[in-house]
Amino acid sequence: MNRAANWFDIVWLRAAAELHRDVTRTYLGILWWIIEPLLYMTAFYLIFAMGIRGGEGGEGYVGFLLAGLVVWKWFSTTVIQGSAALLANRGLMQQVYLPKVLLPLIPVTANTLKFGLVLLLLLGYVWVFQRTPGWDWLALAPVLAAALLLVAGCTLFAAALVPFAEDLRMLINNGMLLLMFLSGVFFNVAEFPEAVRGWFYLNPLVGLLEAVRAVLLEPGLPNWVHVAYAAGFGGVLCSLGVFFLVRFDRVYPKRVA
Repeated sequence: MNRAANWFDIVWLRAAAELHRDVTRTYLGILWWIIEPLLYMTAFYLIFAMGIRGGEGGEGYVGFLLAGLVVWKWFSTTVIQGSAALLANRGLMQQVYLPKVLLPLIPVTANTLKFGLVLLLLLGYVWVFQRTPGWDWLALAPVLAAALLLVAGCTLFAAALVPFAEDLRMLINNGMLLLMFLSGVFFNVAEFPEAVRGWFYLNPLVGLLEAVRAVLLEPGLPNWVHVAYAAGFGGVLCSLGVFFLVRFDRVYPKRVA
């Protein structure tokens, strides 16, 4: 029990140190956590709403886009950083013993805290400009829990594999752009032809983004089948990632040396 508590403290303190470094190394500090998603939203809004859609983004498109980008940014940033967690800590691994499963959990924790702040701003925007919150907003808790499980699962699994094939890191970094367009960040996949819609729903992010939007932007509840699928997908990857990270715990320092 004490050992588990010590490991939790390590993850928490390292995550806090990462956040402190982000805040102190720039003039705007914590404001960048807010400015960055806003810049993302502005750029893509100009491209998709004002450009591709000819200025007809549709009613509520800003909220639709923000909800997708906020969750997507949390997922992509965490997986990219976490996939390189063992490589980034190669010096530490050569000096002291640390369970390798803890290293990818540090960016998961740090980026989830950032996401929490941006999520509060998103909730405020929706409340002011789109709809008054109701009891259905409570459904956001299990949806975000499933999202966290998916984020952690993808991060742990990627971190476990990258030291054995560093090319995977480049594949992940560059593949995120393609995955962003396949995850329904900019478009409503439910409006796609039925013949191709099912293929998109194999990507658990599609159902998760729809669930977040269903709770925030429309009165009602999300599709729990999609939420359960995302949670199950993330749970399997979590199990595999933890298995490999524990199984090869003593091998990783040699692989990244």
